[in-house]
Amino acid sequence: MELIDIYDELGQKCGKAEEKYEAHRKALIHKGVCVWIINSNDEILLQTRSSHVMFPNMMDISFSGHIKTGETPVEAAIREGKEELGLDLEIDKLQYLFSCRESLEADGYFENEIDDVFLYRKDIPIDEFSFRDNEVKEVSSVPLKQFKAMVETRSPMLMPYKTHYKFLLTALGRW
Repeated sequence: MELIDIYDELGQKCGKAEEKYEAHRKALIHKGVCVWIINSNDEILLQTRSSHVMFPNMMDISFSGHIKTGETPVEAAIREGKEELGLDLEIDKLQYLFSCRESLEADGYFENEIDDVFLYRKDIPIDEFSFRDNEVKEVSSVPLKQFKAMVETRSPMLMPYKTHYKFLLTALGRW
């Protein structure tokens, strides 16, 4: 059972925690981390979600996840990098970019999250990634110019985020 803290509309902890799936079922505000990996060729790493998870076979943020009760955003990023992609992050390469609110609903699943978003600049060969938790099917490096075009055309291959992509491209000076 994974407990996560619940927040109010102002982003303040409410003093209670819920099991992760209950928080989503009840559309409660909670926090997560998102980490975008960009290499020296200005390519962004996108994961393709496995066929057995929500939003199957769609391209998504390099990696992301919930911040567990008692965990810091950096601790969550380190844990999620290891769980989803088999990475041992170098903390000095992890750069905080911004926080944003993301919400969506699909089949009774509510995403109502405040995400702390980080950038991780490093050249990592594709064959060094391993998918330990089976949420990720594969990863691919996409030139930032191509990624921007995918966002602008609302590519059906991308997860349907409302804010993440534009905020990221703005933070990178690409929007």
